Order: sequence, then structure tokens, then C-alpha cells
Amino acid sequence: MLKRHIWYYFGAFFINLVIISIIFAYSGLVPFGSNNFLSSDLGTQYLAFLTELRRQMVSGNIHLYLFSQSLGDNFFPVISYYLLSPFNLLLVLFSPKGIPAAANIIIMLKISSMGVTMAYFLKEYFKNIRFTNYIFTLAYSFCGFVASYFYDLMWLDALIMLPLVAVGVLHVITRQKYVLYYFAILMSIIFNYYLGYMLCIFSLCFFVYLALEERLFQSSIKWRVVRDYLITSILAGFSSAVVLIPTLAGMLKTAKTSFNVFNYLPSARFGLEALTELGIGGNTFEQRLEHGPSVFMTSTILILLLAYFFSNRISNREKLNSTFLIGILLVSMFVTTFNTVWHMFQNPAGFPFRNSFIFSFACIFIAYKAYINGVYHDLEIVIKSTCIAGILLCIGYSTEWLWPKIIEKLGFATPNNQYDGHYFWISIVCILISGVLLWSINTNQKYIVILLIMVSFEAIANFNAVMSTASLGDQLVYRKEFDREDDILQKVRNGSRSGHRIIVSKSGLNKAFPDKYNNYNDPILFNINGVSLYSSTLNQDTLQMMHNLGYFSLNVRRISYFGGTNLTNALLGVYYRVRQSDNNYHVEENYNAPTLGFLVDPEVYNFKMYSKRALSNQNRLWQALNGNNEQYLKNASINSMQQYNVGNKSSYTYDLTTHASGPMYFYVSPMNYHTAKIYVNGKRIKTDRINVYSAATLRLGHFKNNQKIQVKILTDKSLDLNPKYFQSLNQKMFLESLKKFRSNSLKISSDLNHDTVRGTIEVEKSAPMLFSIPYDNGWSVTVDGKKAVLHKAVSNLMTVNLKKGKHEIALNYQVPGLKLGWIISISSIILFICFIIVKKSKTRKNKTVIH
Repeated sequence: MLKRHIWYYFGAFFINLVIISIIFAYSGLVPFGSNNFLSSDLGTQYLAFLTELRRQMVSGNIHLYLFSQSLGDNFFPVISYYLLSPFNLLLVLFSPKGIPAAANIIIMLKISSMGVTMAYFLKEYFKNIRFTNYIFTLAYSFCGFVASYFYDLMWLDALIMLPLVAVGVLHVITRQKYVLYYFAILMSIIFNYYLGYMLCIFSLCFFVYLALEERLFQSSIKWRVVRDYLITSILAGFSSAVVLIPTLAGMLKTAKTSFNVFNYLPSARFGLEALTELGIGGNTFEQRLEHGPSVFMTSTILILLLAYFFSNRISNREKLNSTFLIGILLVSMFVTTFNTVWHMFQNPAGFPFRNSFIFSFACIFIAYKAYINGVYHDLEIVIKSTCIAGILLCIGYSTEWLWPKIIEKLGFATPNNQYDGHYFWISIVCILISGVLLWSINTNQKYIVILLIMVSFEAIANFNAVMSTASLGDQLVYRKEFDREDDILQKVRNGSRSGHRIIVSKSGLNKAFPDKYNNYNDPILFNINGVSLYSSTLNQDTLQMMHNLGYFSLNVRRISYFGGTNLTNALLGVYYRVRQSDNNYHVEENYNAPTLGFLVDPEVYNFKMYSKRALSNQNRLWQALNGNNEQYLKNASINSMQQYNVGNKSSYTYDLTTHASGPMYFYVSPMNYHTAKIYVNGKRIKTDRINVYSAATLRLGHFKNNQKIQVKILTDKSLDLNPKYFQSLNQKMFLESLKKFRSNSLKISSDLNHDTVRGTIEVEKSAPMLFSIPYDNGWSVTVDGKKAVLHKAVSNLMTVNLKKGKHEIALNYQVPGLKLGWIISISSIILFICFIIVKKSKTRKNKTVIH
């Protein structure tokens, strides 16, 4: 029996592995070719985070604060949101340049593992290990959610855990066994708390469904089972506190805490066009940010699901219970209020309906109940269900495709139709063939094999609908360019002191990526201290501070190096700028930049940042740091301005006179540089290779005092005669002040990779030391071994007051909430163990009394 079970699970794993291998091989993805999926979140976020995780695991140096995370930030929320999958342990088997290939292998293994857990659920619920089960394990493992979001590999763990949570709830209802359920919920939350939260809601829905099915609420033990289920659920949740509490503390500092009342209004999230999702190619990679619920489940499952509700073989009570389960999951996606609640009370920023896999699971489960009850024996039911399936698809495509064309013909609007009509006909043919095969099983059970092949074909075709519209990267180019950039950055890192930052403004890695690669996470990727970041965990205060200083931010998840000036580079300790041009790397040095800590004037505590006034903020900040009223940035004089219309844009020509020798900067907020054209003395000024869609400081060039220059701007923004648009840095005055900061910098002795900053400094006069490190209550500071107080200044940086003399400074970081999380988790685990012991003790006593 054990051997039979092992082969059963191996079959589920192997079939999935073969299918995903065919899909990857068809697209030439590693390990079957040199292509790699370096698009969307996988290329822009996961790649860097996985590389950093692998670096820490291999070195054994686990640190929870990264200076490579923008200006520095708590790494724990990134770990809990992106990296806690046990499959990531496989990263140690790969080199840093092989991480994209490792991601592909991990995706393949996760999808294969989904088949195993789904096979386990079917065995436990239906008490069989038939070959037919593989049809349903395959449909689950390659459902629409997986095909649409496989590259967000952190979410795949939830699909592995979902069947285990379902089995855990089943054991609670039917056996009053709680251990599996406890660990299933606990691990679901730990592996990915975001979708783990959704599984907690699902467990409640499934508990009610099974309670209705098993008539629990009519039994004498109903309250005891409900009580013990709730106790187990609560203890499982509290046992994950070691992840949840520090993550919550970190995520409260992001923009995800924002509240929007429109996300809670009971409006409809989609219409009949969502029915296209039932067929092959319902959505594509191009539609990943906005589309209907990804509920593709193959034609066979759809027909069986419909037949379940049409067939007289299923009792009305069972249909009512199933309607409750599927209905509540459908409503949770359809109504905005419930959809927001399911997504942790936030409207998803792209990738909508992230709970759709739970709906697919429920549908596949109900479809199996239809199969096991023999609904395919009734020809009339099979024909009716097949026809309805086809009609639903036709309605979906008519709504999405036909009606917009009619509207266009009537001259009202031009539709934005991204749907491929070929997939409609393929889906219709698959529905017809699946219906015929289901009926044919009555004559010969060997048709089950053909049905499995049919389901496999649909899974491959639907997956390919996503892959075919996604641009793929090149793993061989990535490996080559990674080595080149890592070598140059290693030399730069070795040549600089600890406590300086490096900007990578153009990377050779760009050649490996299929889409525009903006280098946001290169600091993490190459373990250097930078300023940019792309992450859902980006600190909102850091983002706002840098944006107010002129750095470009596309949205609340991104902050770019673009927009920096000589002032901000000095403030943040930017020592090197690295870029690749003409296939060669160029390193620009700023020898005068202070380290991450330097002495400033007490006036820094009175400085306030203002929105949309970047150059003014920089000038006043430098005055505050120096304790004077010197004009470091001086407005240019506007001698004349000419304006005329060019199409739907306006052309502005400014004749200016500078009032300082040094670089001139331009800043207007908001300003879309991507659609604008800016010329200085006839030469176009480009925004490097970043598409700047909103406010950022732009360097116009280096000019002498009283120099006449002409600036021409072609834009759709309305401009006026404002001399504050153009400001020149008094280079001589700036360098003199910078020399002072440089000589009064903290001499850092630590490598910044152990959650500490250590150094020494000689203070000639009592003054604050400003750290260009974001303020965080996880930091503590000691001066000469004695604890000191950290203050907040410059919007979101840290300072410590120092007295005259030589001092040893030590900053130490501890993740806020981590200790409390450990205490609660350990206590909850102990309580659960006691709960189980008490339960077993009562069970033994009851058996003794009976005997």
C-alpha cells in the first residue's frame, strides 16, 4: 500500500514536471535553452532579492538591514514578502550569475509540487488514488492563476499549501485532528503572509462548507469542534508572530497603509467580459496589470462543474452547499468591498484578483465530485453542459470583442482590443472535444488517457498565451555582463572607504533584459551602497524625502538615482558613479563626498522640507547644515521668454544670464521629461536612459558666472517667467563647505554588512552628527560605549549630538518587533502543544469510560 501511494504522488509530480518542461522548452527557457524570463517582477525585483539571499546564505552572514536598499532599510519585510519559501534553499547550488536559471528551476519544482499536494487532497477527501485524479491535479497546477503569475514565484507556495489547508480542515471536521491544520496555516503564513492571509479566510469558508456537508451543526459535538477549530486557527496565527509582527512594523512605514474609501464601495469589479477567462488565452502577459479573474480551469473541468448543477445524480442539498462555497468566493472577487478585504484591505497595484486560485480550486474540487458521481453517464447532461460552456465563452468574447467593434462602427469610440480571436476558436474546439471525450468514457475507460492529454494540451496552450506575449531575456548575456559589472564594482568597492555610496547609472546588464531596465535594484544585486530601490516595501518617508530633494519617483514602489545634484550627492555620500558606454565601463569619482556621518550645524534641527520645491529645499538645507545664509544655489536672470504653439504642445525659449560659476539645474513640478524636449544652446539635454514622467532635477550643464545661455523647452506643460526654474550652484562656495564636512566625517571601520556602523571622529566643537541613514526606531547609538539619543532631522535622517573630544560611535540595528514576535511565537507553540496533550488525554479518558 505504501509503495502504491509513493508511485501515486510521484506520478502527480512527474506529469506536472513533464508539462512545465514542455512549456519552458517550447519557449527556449533555461534549462532547455538560453532564454530567461527577465520581465516584470521577476526581472526587476526577485532577481536582486534572490541574489542577496543567496549571498547571505553562502557567506553565513545573515543581516537584516541593507544599506543597498535605497539609503538603507530594514530587510526583514523584503524577506517575509519575497524570500521565505523553503525552495529558495536551492539557491546555494547556483552562482550569483546563475540566479535567473535558479528561478526557473524553482518555478518548475513548485508547479510540480502543486500536483503532489492536490493529489493528497483528492486522496484524503475522496478516499481513492485513481489515475483519473491526475486530470484534476493537472488542471489545478496549471490553472489560470499559475499561467498568469508564475513569474511571481513567491505566490506559488500558497498554491502548494492550499490543498494541505483543505485537508487540515477536513481532518478537523471528520476526525477532530488538529495538527495538520495548525501546521498548514502556520507554514502558509510564514512562506508568504500575503496569500497566507487569504488561505486563512478560505479555511473559514471551507470549514463552514464541510460542516454543512457533514451535518456538523446538527451534531452534539458542534460547539466543541467549532471552539477547537477557532483555538487552533488563533494559535497558528499567533505562532507566526515572529514573521507577522516585524513585517507589520516595517510595512506600516510604506505607502501600503494609505486608505482610499473608493476601495470599499460595493461596486462591480468586472462584467461579462470576464467569461473570456474560462477559455484558453483569456489574458496575456501584456494584460498582467489589468484583466478579469484568472479562473481558467480547462474545458473538462468547466463541463463537469456545470454538469454538477444540472445533474439529478447530485442532491439539492449538495448543490446548495457547493453554491455557498463557490458563490462566496465569486462574490469576494466581484464586489470591490470584499475584494479589498481579501487583499489585506488594499486595492492591488496591478495583478488583480490574486485570490482567483482559491476559486479555481473550489471549482476543480466540485468538478471532481461531479465526476465521482458519474454525471458523464447522462448524455443529455453532457451535451447541455458542453453547450452552456460554449455559450458562456461566446458571451464573454461578444462583450469584450464584438460589442466594442459595433460601437466603433457607429463612430462612438475606438476599442482597445488585446484579445486574440484564434484562442476563441481553439477554446470552442477544446470544449467540444472534451464533451465528446467525457461521454466516450462510458464506452471505454481508456479514453481517460486521451482526456488527460486533452487537459494537458489546454494547459500548455493557455500557458503559452502568456509566454508568447512576453519578451524573454538572454541568460548567456546575463552571465557575461554580470561578471563584467561585478568585477568593476568589486574594484570600485575595494577602492572606496566604508560609508560611501555608488551609483550605477547605466549597466551592461541592460543587454540581457528584453525590456527597458532601469537599474533600480542594482545596489542589492551587486552588494553596493546605492540610493535607488524598486520594492513593495519601500519606506514612504525615505521616498518622500528623496522626492522633495529632486529624485525621480515613478510611484510609491520606486525611487531612482536620477535627479541627484552635487548637493544631494554630497549629502548622501555618493562617492562613485559607474556607467557603461561604448561597451566600456566609466567610473566618475567625487573625492570630496563625506561618509555616511558628518558634523553639521545645530540649525539642522530647524530645517523643514517643502513639497515641489526641490532646489529651494537643497539650498536651504545646505544653509542649515553650514549654519549660514549663503546662497549656494542662485536663480538665473530671465532676460526674455518667447512662447509659441507647436501642434498640441508649447515651445518656450528662455534667454538667461547665470549668477554663479558651476552646474545649472532645472526643476519644475510636475514635469514630464519623457514627452518634453529640452535644448541648451541648441544641444538637446536627455534624461539619461530613464523615462522621467514626473518631477526630477535636471542638470543643464556647467556654466560660468554672468554667462548668457538659451534654453528651449517643448512641452505640454504651461510654464511662465519664473527664474526659480533655473538655478546655478556656486561651485567654489560649495566645495569650501564640502571640504569642511569631509574633514569632519566619521571614519567608519565596519563593513556595514553586520547591522552595525562603527567609527571614530575628533570633534573640535560640540555639534550634531548627521547620518545620511533613514531614521528608524530599530537603530540605537552608543558614544564611547554609553547609550545616546538619536534624533530625527532633514525630514527622515538621523542625528546624534556630540561634545568636544574624540569619540567612538557605534550604531546597532535590531528589527523592530522581532523579539516580541519570537516571544509570542514560542508561547503560542507551547500553548498548542499543551492543547494537543489535553485533547489526547480527554480522548483516552473517554475510551476508558466506554470500555
